[in-house]
Amino acid sequence: MEVYIILAAFAGLFAWAESGLCNKRDMRMFYAVLLIFLLVVGLRYWHGDYGTYEMGYDADIDVGGDAGYFWLQKVFHKMGFSFQAFVFLLTLVSVIAFRQTFRLGPWPLFGMVMILGKIFTLYAMSGIRQYMAMAICWWALSELLLKQRTVTFVVMVLLAYTLHGSAIVFLPILAFRNVTFTYKKAAFLLLLAIVVGAYSMTFFASASKASDFVNDRFGEYVNESQGVEGMSMNMMNYLENFVFLIMAVWVRKRAIVKVPYYDFFLFMFVAYCGFLIVGSEVGIVKRLRDYYAIAYAFLVPAFIYAFRSIRLQRYCKGVMIAYFIFLMFRSLAVYDSGIPEGSYGRMVPYHSIFQKEN
Repeated sequence: MEVYIILAAFAGLFAWAESGLCNKRDMRMFYAVLLIFLLVVGLRYWHGDYGTYEMGYDADIDVGGDAGYFWLQKVFHKMGFSFQAFVFLLTLVSVIAFRQTFRLGPWPLFGMVMILGKIFTLYAMSGIRQYMAMAICWWALSELLLKQRTVTFVVMVLLAYTLHGSAIVFLPILAFRNVTFTYKKAAFLLLLAIVVGAYSMTFFASASKASDFVNDRFGEYVNESQGVEGMSMNMMNYLENFVFLIMAVWVRKRAIVKVPYYDFFLFMFVAYCGFLIVGSEVGIVKRLRDYYAIAYAFLVPAFIYAFRSIRLQRYCKGVMIAYFIFLMFRSLAVYDSGIPEGSYGRMVPYHSIFQKEN
């Protein structure tokens, strides 16, 4: 647990101290957190799905049916890299992707706090294929918005798709990159989600049975069980998402002149809420939804603009940081709740490649 506490403490304190100007001091703190993150995630051992991927790597087996990942696995294996080195290099690429992604806003350290709260346990510490796909998609987003490189964006998302088929869900953001936010458009997206949600379980189950392609890529996620703890976390997600959506709309007039691409990320967050409506009990929906979680990193820091007092802004910022740190430790506990005590695959205690169990 100490390793997680160190990571969370540095990320949280530095995020609270960042100025929002992306000056040299902010960037030094950002790089320090990226380095700690790289060491914690890149040097982990046997947490979550790690063992399954290591077995596939050592035996040259295609674990997930995604051609891009299997090709990478084969290349690095033939080059003589150990699986531990392979994971570290993939994590390094993800850290570079985060560096590129958070060029989009003035709060890169808060972005890392969001990573800890939203994708750290299930993806960074457990999954490998989808974690890398998400990181590449977010990097692609920075190329789309900052450089207007549409072709580069599409190519990068398709590359991510070869690592995990769920990445294809990121392509539709092209439709609203230049759209101005309105209540009517947001309401339409949410109503559409309600209609789709009414038939979501039937649709995904039927699609999985009818198509070998869908079943091979997503069948294992359709009926994922959340468990009691997972269901309570879903209820928290409902409350959190719609409170945050209200807040994001409330501060929009002030935030839009201070936060680049604010309307874009607001639409992305509406889509994120739409996925929640479609069906949080369907495992595949969560897998698709989490690509849109990046919107948190650019909307939530803007909540400080609800207040004119600098002191109140700092308090608000501290509360938001503390909340996402709380989510990080809650997700660790929820993940471990479904794994027997003493199992080496649990998230707590943390163990690294230097503590391999013989």
